[in-house]
Amino acid sequence: MTKYSIIVLLEEADKDFPEYIKTLYEIFSERDEPFEIIIMANGLRGYLKNVLTDLNEQLTKFAGYEKKLRLFALPTRTSQALFLNAGFKESNGEIIVVCGSYLQITKESLGRLLDSFDKETDIVSPWRQKRVDPKLNQWQSAGFNWLVKKITGSTQHDLSCTVKICRRQVLEDTRLYGNMYRFLPIIAARKGFKNKEVKCDHFQERGKTGIYGISAYIGRLLDILTLYFNTRFSRKPLRFFGNIGLSFITMGVLISLIVLVQKIFMGYPIGGHPILLLAVLLLVLGVQAASVGLLGEIIAFTQGRQVKEYNIDKII
Repeated sequence: MTKYSIIVLLEEADKDFPEYIKTLYEIFSERDEPFEIIIMANGLRGYLKNVLTDLNEQLTKFAGYEKKLRLFALPTRTSQALFLNAGFKESNGEIIVVCGSYLQITKESLGRLLDSFDKETDIVSPWRQKRVDPKLNQWQSAGFNWLVKKITGSTQHDLSCTVKICRRQVLEDTRLYGNMYRFLPIIAARKGFKNKEVKCDHFQERGKTGIYGISAYIGRLLDILTLYFNTRFSRKPLRFFGNIGLSFITMGVLISLIVLVQKIFMGYPIGGHPILLLAVLLLVLGVQAASVGLLGEIIAFTQGRQVKEYNIDKII
């Protein structure tokens, strides 16, 4: 069986991409272990046709490279998790190495990541040091990771780096969708997989510089909330929605009692009173939130047997 499957998530055209693939090929050739490189192009079919010639020129010195290199192109752009899953289904390796469109960490750091992957580890991710991207981007990344740690209790320091190394079983047992790939270490740890973070030297960064659009920040926040819900309440949604519903109902009842006391003892008219309308609204929202939680419990109960929520470490 193949030892390493390197899945390259190609999301943007880059003239240096053939050189990057050559670098990956050299790194894994030196390890003297069977490997394969799977390039997954996200809606870049035209670009792949143009880059094939350059790839052949870069890899001609490696005998039999054609058997170790495969390219796939999705017809339209899709989420990172979806085309990672597509690449994973095409892979054969025991250990999956996921990389982005360019080398984010140094060659030496990638080697340290691979060396740190021992029998007691299921997933390894880098913690980039000596950052080379602009300070503003570093601050935004630090803020994002801090918020994730505060909300989820995670100990991860660098979720934004695309590079991840994991056992095949991790991706087999972990359901990823949308933009949840960046949270793979947290989701895997929840299932009992052993996670390790290794300090690595930052090499380059080609993302957008400066302030992102408001939609990007809203998207990140929604991703964090999705992660929080899935890691804490996916098996008990009534606790989440029930607490929200109970809070609304409690506030609605208290406001209604205040209005009732004012009517009985002070003679205040309550017809068309704005605060009474607020009380009714809170009561309705509370009942609806609790109903959503109850519906979620029913779905979790009926579908729960189809979802594996645990990982067996060893059989003694």
